[in-house]
Amino acid sequence: IKSSHRNQMDSLAITTKGRQQALLEALKEMISVFWGPDLKKCTEILQKPTLGPFDKLAAQPDAWHFEALSEIKALLKEFTSAEAFFQYLEEAYVRLFISDRAGVTAPLYASCYANTKSGEKALLMGEAAIDMKNRFESKGLSLSDEIQEPPDHLSIELEYLYFLLDKGWSDGDQDLIREASTFAAEVMLPWISEFQARLAVEKECRFYPLMVSILAAILEIIAGSNRNFEIG
Repeated sequence: IKSSHRNQMDSLAITTKGRQQALLEALKEMISVFWGPDLKKCTEILQKPTLGPFDKLAAQPDAWHFEALSEIKALLKEFTSAEAFFQYLEEAYVRLFISDRAGVTAPLYASCYANTKSGEKALLMGEAAIDMKNRFESKGLSLSDEIQEPPDHLSIELEYLYFLLDKGWSDGDQDLIREASTFAAEVMLPWISEFQARLAVEKECRFYPLMVSILAAILEIIAGSNRNFEIG
């Protein structure tokens, strides 16, 4: 996200139920995307593109539009079958995020982006994972036994952000809403920016770099609208 966009986003108040719902739906889509592809989801995307919440956000009068949305729509048109789309995403997901002989391009864990400036090697289950575990416990939450991932996995952090906003807006809890803004700004955006930079070099599968661009825009909205949050 270019800095010139930030002021435009800061001027927005997330005051309407429609805008709040669009943000929550967009976060749900991102959670699904970064848990990895499955054939059912790929079928749904091609039959009825799940870009609705992104379209709603991009249609706001301040025009914080991003080219990534139209690029993703063009990309989807290239696939005539869900199987082909699934195979395309699965290969890229494994190669970019899980395992590759040349080294994983962009791990999905916040801990992997710690101390990168100092040259130290970041490890799994680092401070970011411990921090997320403590955040969950502070809200009386716990990870499902079915989830065998560290708590600083991208989709888990997005689940937490979703929880804060959904409960904050539905209960009228300004503290949770402010925490969501701070979490997006101070916890997620710093490492997502590095995550996005690493994925920018990917040429074979543009789906994930484009989706991260949209994710960064969503986080910027949540992070930059702190003073404008209202219950609506």
